[in-house]
Amino acid sequence: MKNRFFILFTIWTLLGAALIYAVAGADSNSSITSIVAMVVSVAPLFGLMFSLGSLKASQQFNAWLQKDKNSTFYIAGGIALLYALPGLILGTFNPYYTIIFTVILFAVFGTLKQLKNKIFVLSWTDIALWIVLWIPFDLRWYNEMQPNLDYTWWSIAISVIAIIGWYGYRTADIGFNLVPKLKDLYIAVLALLLIMLVVVPPGLLSGFLTFAIPETYDIPKLAAHFVGLFLTVALPEELFFRGILMRGLEKVSSKKWIPMVVSSLAFGLMHWNNVSGLSMQITYISLAAVAGFGYAWAYKKSGNNLLAAILVHTLVDWIWKLFLVG
Repeated sequence: MKNRFFILFTIWTLLGAALIYAVAGADSNSSITSIVAMVVSVAPLFGLMFSLGSLKASQQFNAWLQKDKNSTFYIAGGIALLYALPGLILGTFNPYYTIIFTVILFAVFGTLKQLKNKIFVLSWTDIALWIVLWIPFDLRWYNEMQPNLDYTWWSIAISVIAIIGWYGYRTADIGFNLVPKLKDLYIAVLALLLIMLVVVPPGLLSGFLTFAIPETYDIPKLAAHFVGLFLTVALPEELFFRGILMRGLEKVSSKKWIPMVVSSLAFGLMHWNNVSGLSMQITYISLAAVAGFGYAWAYKKSGNNLLAAILVHTLVDWIWKLFLVG
């Protein structure tokens, strides 16, 4: 790996460490030991994810992945170490769950590496690995494996695993590029307006949404919340539902609208457990599916660039939390 990747990885890791320390330090219930454990386990993943968001840096990293026969051991072993670090630091290390997680990492990376010479289409192998990674994360099953790791760690870790697995080893053209272009911003704003016009009226009429304008605004807190939504909600969801699922379906479907509909319905169904009551569940699924179609439109309109979909997804969730109450 050449200097560009290492430079970006170092910069983003340090920025991630500062951000995580500031957020964790704001919690008066967090001890200095737990804060250190969180910083050392999350910051490298943060740095890895954002450095791979640069096209040239990712090309250097992916070239190393393909050439080095031991890259799987380094990557899987490194992520497994980051998983185990909080337990080692806090004295709650669980070797059983650590081995299970490590085996999952090697299985995912090893399998996708074997598919590197095949053109990316959504095969049954891709679907199986997608399920292995996404479903336990979405249902929070992974939380039981490591109580010292929260949703933030798992969302970033799952994203990094998917990026390295499909974008690196599988060489799938999912469009993971976090360097913004003016076109991406324009598309994100346009998609936001369209989604709001379609989703908000029925949401208000059904009682699922209500306006709630805050009396005051805490700008730093709002900015931190936006970053949090971008990193831990929009990015992993768009990566899995648009980058892998929808993009993979496009390679096997002659009808271009089918992948958009399927990925949007799957995205909507993912929200079933987020509310209680059949009517609210159906409403939430329907509205989320419509929003998912808007994210898919942004993804396609930008030339299959995930950043456009991630941005509009972040804006929708941010505005929902800011001005609307479910």
